Amino acid sequence: MTSLDSILECLKSGETIAYPTEGVWGLGCDPANNKAIKKLLDLKGRTKDKGLILIGSKFEHFIDFAYVEDYKNKLMTKWPGPHTWLVPPKKDISDYIIGSNDKVALRLTDHDLVCSICDSFKGPIVSTSANKEGLPTLNNPQEILANFPDVKCLEGSLGGHHKPSTIQDVVTDIVIR
Repeated sequence: MTSLDSILECLKSGETIAYPTEGVWGLGCDPANNKAIKKLLDLKGRTKDKGLILIGSKFEHFIDFAYVEDYKNKLMTKWPGPHTWLVPPKKDISDYIIGSNDKVALRLTDHDLVCSICDSFKGPIVSTSANKEGLPTLNNPQEILANFPDVKCLEGSLGGHHKPSTIQDVVTDIVIR
C-alpha cells in the first residue's frame, strides 16, 4: 500500500486518500482545497448538501474552522475518540464542508494512523466513509481500491469500534446519529 509520505503528497496535491479510522475506513482530502473536496464528493456520488466531517489530532486543528474555544469543556467530555460534534462554523468555511447545515462536523481522533496523518499534515483532513453514496461502507483496502482505483490507501487497522462515530450538536445536545 501507500506510505505516510505518499499520503501527505496526495493531500498536498489535491488527491483523495483512504485510511482506517476508529470504526470504518475513511476517504479524505485537504479541507482547504475546494477542488479536492468536489472530487471526493464526485467519487462518492454525494451531493454537497450533507456536509463533511473534519477529523484532527489536536484541538487546535479546528480553531480556524469553528468556534471550538467557546465549547472546549463540553467538546473535551467526548474527545478524543469516535464522537463527532456539530459546532458553529467560522464565516469563511467552505460550503463544500458545511453543506446546507448551520454547523460544521468535527472529530478529534485518537486513532494512531489518523493522528500521524493529521500531525504530519499539520491540520485536519476531510473524513467521510469509504463507500459510494447509499451503499455499505467498504471493509478493507482491497475493496476500496476495487471501487476507487485512483485513491491512495494507507494500510492499517480499524480502531475496534464497529460503526461510524456518534454525531451530536454541541449547542442543543441532540444526537443526530
